[in-house]
Amino acid sequence: MIKKVIKNALLYLKLKKQKVVTYTYDISLKAAIGKHSTIMKNTEVDSSTNIGKYCYIGKNCVITKTNIGNYCSIANNVSIGQGEHNISNISTSSLFYDDPYNELTNKDCIVGNDVWIGVDSIILRGVTIGNGAVIGANSVVTKDVPSFAVVVGSPAKVIKFRFNEKIIDLIERSKWWELDLESAKEVIRNSEAKIK
Repeated sequence: MIKKVIKNALLYLKLKKQKVVTYTYDISLKAAIGKHSTIMKNTEVDSSTNIGKYCYIGKNCVITKTNIGNYCSIANNVSIGQGEHNISNISTSSLFYDDPYNELTNKDCIVGNDVWIGVDSIILRGVTIGNGAVIGANSVVTKDVPSFAVVVGSPAKVIKFRFNEKIIDLIERSKWWELDLESAKEVIRNSEAKIK
C-alpha cells in the first residue's frame, strides 16, 4: 500500500512538471509523456511507451511498447501493442516462454503525428501508423498504415486518403506537429489558405 502511494505521488509530480493532465495512475514512472498531453481514467501505459506532446488518450486504453507522435487523438477502449502469442509453437500458452512479456511484445508499435484512432480499435504488435492517418472505430489494424490514409474494418483496409499527394507533401514538409500549439495553429491556418 505504501509503495503504491509513493509511486502515485512520484508519478503526480513528474506529470505535473510536464503539464500532463491525467485521471489515472496506471502509468509507469518510466513511460515518457510529452507536455500538455491528457490521459483519461483507467488507461494503462507501460514503461516502454513514449507519448508525444499535446496528445489525448481516452478512457480504458492499454498501450504497450509504443512510440506515439505529437497531437494524436486516441479514443476510448483502444488497445495498442498488446501481447501476441506465437501460434507456430506447439502450445500457445505463455507458460512455456522463457521471457513471456518480451516474447509476447517483441515488436514495437509506432504511431505517427496527428493520428486519430477511433473508439474500440486494436493496433497489433509491430504496426506503424503514418502521420495524419485515421483509424476508424472498431478497426483491427494488422499491417502498416500509410500517412494520411483512412482505414476501417477487421482487418483494417485503406478506404481513401485524406488529401491528394500535393497537399500531403505540403503538410509533411511543414512539420507543424513539431511546433508548440500557437505556432502550429498559425502554420495550419496558412496551409489551409493555400489549399482552398
